[in-house]
Amino acid sequence: MALLTTNSIIFSGLNTESVYVAAAAEQTFANTGREFLHIKNASGSSITCTITTTATTGGLAVADNIITVGATTGEQMAGPFLPGVYSATGTITWSATTSVTVAVFQLP
Repeated sequence: MALLTTNSIIFSGLNTESVYVAAAAEQTFANTGREFLHIKNASGSSITCTITTTATTGGLAVADNIITVGATTGEQMAGPFLPGVYSATGTITWSATTSVTVAVFQLP
């Protein structure tokens, strides 16, 4: 599993150039509860991105967060990810990875 680089946002904008990486079968990101994902899909088919939850309620697992991203020029943002529902190292899996990129951003 590859740990994604976090892009920190400061009050006047990003503090560095945004780092987008190609989606891989399974990826992780540091999660403090202030992160969100920006997903871009340039492939010819829609894809799904699953962010794994770790919480339970009443003894039942909380459903994973599944995001659909449209084909060709599809983009989606997801987050922030509450620490009580998601682990400190968030896990992302993809239905397909060809022509898909992702970046993690952290709110101030």
